[in-house]
Amino acid sequence: MAEPRKDQIAVDRAIFLAIGAVAGAAAYLLVEVLPDRVENERVILLISAATGGFFSALLAAVGPLRIPRAVQAAALSALPAAALLYWAGFRFSDVEDFLETGHPPIAFLVIVSVSLPFLIAAFRAPGGWRQYPELFTQAWNIVVRYAAAWLFTGVFWAVVFLSDALFGLVGLDIIEDLLEIDWVPYVLTGAVLGLAMAVVVELSDYVSPFLILRLLRLLMPELLIVTLVFLVALPLQGWSDLFGGLSAAATLMAMAFGIATVITSALDQTDAEAANSRVMRWSGQALGLALPVLGGLAVFAIWLRVADYGWTPDRLAAATCGIILTGYGISYAIAVALRRDWMRRIRGANIAMALLTIAVSALWLSPAFDPQRFTARDQVARFASGSASVETLDLWFIRNELGRAGVAAVDDLAKLDHPEADELAIQIERLRTAETRYGFERAAAEVKLPALRAKLMEKLLIVPPGANLPDAMLATIDAHRLGKIVDGCDIVTPGGHPGCALILADFAPSRDGSEGLLIYATSRINAAIRPIWANDAGADFGQLVFLAGQGPNDVTPDTIDALHSGNFALGRVPVMALTVGETQIAVEP
Repeated sequence: MAEPRKDQIAVDRAIFLAIGAVAGAAAYLLVEVLPDRVENERVILLISAATGGFFSALLAAVGPLRIPRAVQAAALSALPAAALLYWAGFRFSDVEDFLETGHPPIAFLVIVSVSLPFLIAAFRAPGGWRQYPELFTQAWNIVVRYAAAWLFTGVFWAVVFLSDALFGLVGLDIIEDLLEIDWVPYVLTGAVLGLAMAVVVELSDYVSPFLILRLLRLLMPELLIVTLVFLVALPLQGWSDLFGGLSAAATLMAMAFGIATVITSALDQTDAEAANSRVMRWSGQALGLALPVLGGLAVFAIWLRVADYGWTPDRLAAATCGIILTGYGISYAIAVALRRDWMRRIRGANIAMALLTIAVSALWLSPAFDPQRFTARDQVARFASGSASVETLDLWFIRNELGRAGVAAVDDLAKLDHPEADELAIQIERLRTAETRYGFERAAAEVKLPALRAKLMEKLLIVPPGANLPDAMLATIDAHRLGKIVDGCDIVTPGGHPGCALILADFAPSRDGSEGLLIYATSRINAAIRPIWANDAGADFGQLVFLAGQGPNDVTPDTIDALHSGNFALGRVPVMALTVGETQIAVEP
C-alpha cells in the first residue's frame, strides 16, 4: 500500500510543479512580452489581473480541492474581480495613474483572497461556505501554506546565487548563463513555489496554523492591558493629539485589526478548541467590548479631518476601513454583552463581516461608487459654499490625481460665479501649463509673497523688542519656505501665542551685523529652529550646533512661550578650538 502512496505523491508534486511553472511562464509573458505586443494598457491590465489572480488562487485551492473544482474556485474568485478592476480603470486616462492610487489593487486583492476560502468550503461540501470551522481552517491554511512556500522559494534562490558564486571561483558560468535566459527565472520561481506548495499540502498535519494560533492567543492579556491604559490615559492627556491627522486614525485601526485577529485566533474553530483559561476568556470579552471604542475613535478622527479639508480617496479608504472595523467591534461587543454563546456569535459575525468586506471592495471597483468622482464633487461643493478658498483648494491634486473626474471638476470650478473667480482663473491657467506640482505651487506662491510677508510681520515675535531687523533677512525668503513659516505662525502655542519668533543677536562674531534664530511651529507639539542672516544675495540659512541639553528634535512651541515670558538668556559660551591653517576643530561641550 505504500508504493501507490509514493506514486500519488509524485503525481501531486508534478501537478503543483506544472501549475507553478505555467504561472511563471504566464508572468514572463505578461511582464516581458505582452507590453511590446499589445498597445492597449487596459487590455494588459485585464489579462494581468485575471491571470495573476487565477494562478494565485489555483495554487491555494488545489490542495483542498481536486483539479476541476480548484479551477472553478480560482476562476470564480479572480475573474469577476479582474473584470471590476478593468472597469474601474476607465476612471483615469492612463492606467498607470489609476494603479498608483493604490486603492483599486488592494480592493482586487481583498476580493480574491477573502472570497477564496468561501469558495473552497462551498465546493468541499454543500452549504460549506456557512460552516465556520471549515472557513476558519481554509483561511488560515492558505496563509500558512503560502508563507512556508514563499520562504522555501527565497531559500532556494539564496542557494542558487551562492552556488553561482561558488562556480565563479573555478570559472564556471553555467548557472549565470542559464539565468540570463529571460524566461528561466520566472518559470523556475513558479515551479519551485508550486513544488513547495505540494510538500506543504502533503505535510498538512505538521505544517498547520495550530502553532501560530496558539502563539497569537498569548497576546490577548498584553493587548488588553495596553488598550485599557490607553483608554484611561486618553481623557487625562487630552484629545488634541489624537485627532490631529490620519496617522492617529491609522494607529487606532491597526490596533483594532490586531485585536480582532487575536480574538479570532483565541476562539478557534469551535468552543472545544478555543482558549479555555479564565484569564484568556475574560481578556477576549474585555477586548471585544473595547474594540468598537477604538474603531469609533478612528472614524471620528477621520471625520474631523474631513470636516476641515474635505474628502479625498485616501480619507474615503480610511473611513471605509474604520467603519468595517467598527462593525466588527459592535458585533463583538453585542455578542459579549448577550453573554450566552458569545463565542458562537462572534464566529457568526466574522462570516457576516467577511462577506460585507467582499461586497464593499467590489463596490469600490464598481461604477456605483467612484472615490475620485465623489472627491471631485466634494471639493467643488466646498469651494462653492465658501468652506474652501482659492488658497486652500488643492487644484493640482484635483486635476492630476482624481482622473477624468478631476479634470471635469476643474472645468466646473472655472464656470462658478464666485467672489474669488478672478484669482481662481489665474491659478487654473497656471495649472494647465505647469508640468510638476512643485512648478505649479512655486508659481502660485510667488503671487502670494506680499501677503505672506505682511502676515508674517503681523504675527512674528521679534526678540529683543524693537531690534533692528535687516531688510534682506526675511524679504528674500522664497515663497515655499515662507509659506511653511507662516503656517507655523498660524499654529497656536500652549501659551496662546502665534507659533513663530525671531531672536536677533550677534550669534556669529565673525560676520558683520546681527544673525537670527528663527523658530516656528511645525505641529502642536514640534517646532523647527533655523539660523538665518542677511548677505549680499538676500537671506541665507545656516546649520545649528547644540552645545548641551537637547537637539533639534527637542524644540517645541513651548520655546516660543518662554520667549514671550522672558524666560531665556543670551550670552557668549567660551569654546576652546584648535586652529591649523584655515582649519578649526572644536569639541562640543
